[in-house]
Amino acid sequence: MLFIIIFNLLALAIGIYSIRHKKIIFPKFVLFMLYLFYSPVKWFFSAFSMNDLLVDEILVEIQNSVYLEKFKAQTERKVILLPQCLRSSDCHARCDPLYGFVCTKCGRCDIGSITKEAEQRDFKVFVVPGSSFVKKIFKEYRPTSCIGVACPVELSESMQKTSVVPSQGVYLINDGCFETKVNVCDVVEKMELVSPVSETADLKIKTVTLYDFIDNENEETGTEIETETENKGGR
Repeated sequence: MLFIIIFNLLALAIGIYSIRHKKIIFPKFVLFMLYLFYSPVKWFFSAFSMNDLLVDEILVEIQNSVYLEKFKAQTERKVILLPQCLRSSDCHARCDPLYGFVCTKCGRCDIGSITKEAEQRDFKVFVVPGSSFVKKIFKEYRPTSCIGVACPVELSESMQKTSVVPSQGVYLINDGCFETKVNVCDVVEKMELVSPVSETADLKIKTVTLYDFIDNENEETGTEIETETENKGGR
């Protein structure tokens, strides 16, 4: 029992150090100990009136670091899983029986903003009503990478279950399971790790721009003038 307590305290200390200094050390040891004794460690924090969400935050941040390179290497079937609690109370989106709520980008919540950014980066967004939908999505869509948005508790749990797919987690700003908020910039930052929008934008600019149309018009006008001049000269 004493050894278990010592090892868990050591895992917590390493986890806190890793997060604060942004230098992950002994990640497998920390994840193994904190997941194995998750409930007792959470009870320990609550018993001493400490914020037990710190345990979940450590687990999420370390998993983000562990799977970062694998996440960045995936370029196909990238998904973003958003909780339905992000929806506005005035949301009129229909719920698909397989893929969850279908966002109409009405602008009433952060889901629309994330969806617009995701479309530019070839990410597919799913707004899931519950964990059963996540299983369906993984079975039918078979994603190669995933960005998950949730409260720290659900995020640490879901990232453990879906560890076969390299994932990145983003916390909700507030919880409460109703009209929650997320920092959209944090989600976009995760997408940028794989699909920087600048590259896509450059490709679009090189393909068609306003100046291309102007140049084409000038070329056509110039050709007409030359033709008229030649005709007049011939006459």
